[in-house]
Order: sequence, then structure tokens, then C-alpha cells
Amino acid sequence: MQSLNSISLAIAAVCMIGANVVSAADRPAPAYYLEALIDTTTAQQLALSCPSLSVDLAVMAKATGVVINRLEADGFTMTAEQTGMLSSEDALTARQQVFVAKHGLETPTPDLVCAAGKAEIAEGTVMGSFLIEVQP
Repeated sequence: MQSLNSISLAIAAVCMIGANVVSAADRPAPAYYLEALIDTTTAQQLALSCPSLSVDLAVMAKATGVVINRLEADGFTMTAEQTGMLSSEDALTARQQVFVAKHGLETPTPDLVCAAGKAEIAEGTVMGSFLIEVQP
């Protein structure tokens, strides 16, 4: 499914924010930031790919604000020019592969994508908290 493949593109785009300007002071991205990126981008792609799912923008915005505040408290700058982080593409790809394997999305179908999103909701995961079921 093309929209699920765009998860990789979204992650790569986010990783490129800090990859263009790297300084000696750059540090690896914190795990909580990587998890937040996976949770938000994957929830968005699941909602785009499944007609019975949507994103709860208020919940996602609040969670994103918490992560940004935490990053800033940890000394990272959140500008388009430089974040103070090393590239995280490999770490994000690994996390994405775990999600794909967990839900059997190696060859995704609309039914599998919807089932994955609904499973995240049922499990009460952070990603699931960003999703809501809607009538198609």
C-alpha cells in the first residue's frame, strides 16, 4: 500500500531536519523523541490508509508539545536549521520495522492496516491514543 510506504518518507523527512547542519555538539536523539516520531507519523499514515480511522488532533498536539518541551529541557534546539541531534534514520527505520512485523504489514492490505490501527487503540498504546474510530 503506497500510503504505508510513505511512513518511511515521512520519517526520513523528519530526520533530515537535523541532518543538514551537524556540529560537534550534536548528540544522539533521545529514545522518547524517536518513539514520538514513530507514534505520530504512523498514526497519521494509518488514519490516511484506513477509512474507519482518524487522528485525534487535540491528543496528538498535546503529546507533541510535551515532547518538544522535554527536548528543550534536555538542551535540544527545535529549529529547522539545527536540532542538536545526530541523524536518527537507522533507529527510526528499526522501530518502523518492529511495528510492521508486529501487525503483519509486510504486504499491507486495507483490512490489515485498519486492524493494526484498531489493535493499537485496543492495546492503549500511545499511538493508539492518537487514533479514533469513525464511520467511513
